[in-house]
Order: sequence, then structure tokens, then C-alpha cells
Amino acid sequence: MINPFLGNIKKRLVTLLSFLLCASPLMAQVQTPIPLASSFSMHSHVLDEDRTIVVALPADYASSNASYPVLYLLDGEQNIWHVAGSVEVLTRTGAMPPVIIVGVKSENRMRDYTPSSVEGVPYSGGDKTFLNFISSELIPYIELNYRTHPYRLLEGHSLAGLFAVNTFLENSQLFDAYIVMSPAMWWNNEEMTEKGKSFFKTHTELNSSIYFGIGSEDGQGMKNELGRFVEVIRQYSPKGLDWSHREIENEGHMSAPLLTNYYGLKFVFSKLQLPEELWEKFDREKFLAHEKMIMATYGEDAKQSEGNYVTLGLELIEEGNYEGAITVLKRNTQAYPIYPANFAWLADAYEKNEEYTMAIETYSSALTKSKAINFGQEQNYIENIERLSKIAQTE
Repeated sequence: MINPFLGNIKKRLVTLLSFLLCASPLMAQVQTPIPLASSFSMHSHVLDEDRTIVVALPADYASSNASYPVLYLLDGEQNIWHVAGSVEVLTRTGAMPPVIIVGVKSENRMRDYTPSSVEGVPYSGGDKTFLNFISSELIPYIELNYRTHPYRLLEGHSLAGLFAVNTFLENSQLFDAYIVMSPAMWWNNEEMTEKGKSFFKTHTELNSSIYFGIGSEDGQGMKNELGRFVEVIRQYSPKGLDWSHREIENEGHMSAPLLTNYYGLKFVFSKLQLPEELWEKFDREKFLAHEKMIMATYGEDAKQSEGNYVTLGLELIEEGNYEGAITVLKRNTQAYPIYPANFAWLADAYEKNEEYTMAIETYSSALTKSKAINFGQEQNYIENIERLSKIAQTE
């Protein structure tokens, strides 16, 4: 993931720290409790059984007309707790777009997640049937009943991580991204590694993201076998495949998923962040093209962090690039419309660009929003409106 705070680090950190200190009182005022998830039962004709499905919607789902990417989470009832928490934090801070989380309850993990039947292992080898359920029943149901964006992710841990890898090799177009947590790559004498060699020989170009994470204390067997699969990817290096492999220090098989999910989500959505070249040399058209790209890729509500927009906008003001600052700070007010100071910063950019009417209108918006949340800056905004009104009358 590109670090947007390279370059003039001291100035950017001072600016961002000031922003965070100003923003912190607001965060406590506007956050409200939301339900974690809801569940329902659906009958699968493919599996010939009922399955419990757990769905966690974005906080703004009911008040928005936007469509959202879908994260399909295996072992959903177990993992929904930590995944939903990480998604909330990363969405609120602009590290990922809001997503719909669809968790599938486990019933028979050995049957559903293993790609081959192994002698002495009862029920093994039902992977293809379970994948058929997901592709032909679950995904169509979710896309019919929820406002979904075409971007899809699959996430799985242990045997479910094995299933995720096999899904990637069997049907790489079904999902756009994969988060693979401590996968059981030892299965059937490292079947996936051998399968991967054949797959990557014939798939030299891919359009996917895949993140592998495992605990450093997961045992050499688990780590070594995952390492050998990763080495196959490194050897063939298919064009267009974004991938990463990370060992989580001081974590074991059952604790590593918390951080693996967190870092995995940041990785697969890293294109949200503004390229470093635009931090170093701002270009208005390229900035707008980037914002258009992330919304087209991840849904209408995709956005960078508030800190990114504010830091860049204030830097552009300092540099005297007022039109660039207006572009960035206007986008910030669209992405984060609650915080009054976002409108005040935009109004300042308008004033410096001698667009006094727009500055007055924007300070008026800041005033309205400040009153709505008792932000405490009403008098300051009123004085700026009065001051600018006198300037505008002399123009």
C-alpha cells in the first residue's frame, strides 16, 4: 500500500495532527450504536440442506441508494465478530469502502472445504459442490435482494482458506479479491501447490488481488507449505495479480485471523489511496480521475480518508494552488458532509481564490452544520460571513 504521508513528512504530520485534534470531539457526538448483523435461513437445492446466512450491512445502507461490494465470509458465524469490527474501523477511516458482509455458517467443514477425497478422512472432497452452492444460489440471492456492486471478495481461514485458494484456481473470475488466513495447504500432499504450478503456467495475466496471512507461531508445517505455494506465485509472477504474504508476529492459528483480516482488507483496497506522484506533484485532472476510478471500482460511497483530503487540501493552500485546494476540499465535503470544519476549510480556499460568493455560501453550510451538532464554532462562521459580505459588496 502506498504511504500518502511520504515526502514532507513533518509538515504533513503537523497538519494531520491538528485535524485530528479538531475532529475528535465530533466523533463522539455523531457515532450511534448499530446492529452487528442479521441472519436468515435459506434452503440450498445444491447442498440439499438449509444454511444460515449472516449479513452485516454498511451503516448508511438504509439511508443511501448506493451499491456496495460484497465480502463473502466463510465460517461466518464465528468470524463475523472480528471482521465486522475491522470493516467498521477501516471504512470510517477511509482505508476501504463500505461493504456488505455475507457470512455462511459452517455445517461440515471437512466436506465443504476440501478439494479432494482422501482415504481415511470421512466426508472429504465436497469443495466443488459447495462452490456450486455459492456461485449458483448464494451470490444470485444476495445480488437480487441487496444493492450490490460487482466487486466481490472471498475470505476463509484454515480449511476455508484452502477452499479460497482452490476457488481462485478453479474459477478466478468469480471473485475480485481473496483474503486467505492460515490456509491448510498441507492438504493431500500439498495438492494446491502442484495445482498452482499448472494454473500459473497457463494464466499469465490475471486481474485479482490475493492476500495470504499466517501466524508466526502456527507451526513450521503450516508456514512452510504456505511458503511453497507463495513461491510458485513468485516464480511465475502473473501480470495483473496483486498479492502479498505476511506472517503475523506472536500469533497462532486461531488468533492470527484478526490481524490477517485487518491487513488483508487494507491490502486489497489499497488502490483507494492517492498515488504518491499526486502528493508530490498535484494534477487536478488526475486527482478527479482517481476519485472517479475508485467509485467505479468499489461503489459510489468509496472514498479516501478524511485526513488525506484535508492534509492535501491544506498543503495546496500553503503552496498557493487555490484551485487545486478547492477541488480536493470540495471532494472532502462530499465524502464527509457532517463535519463543519470541512466546509470552513473549503470556504477559506474559495476566499483565497477570490471567489467570495462561494466562500460565503460554504461558510453558511459550515454554520448550519455547526448548529446541528453543537460544534461551537457558530460565532466564528458568522463573523467570516459578515466579513466576506462586506468584501463582496465592494467588488
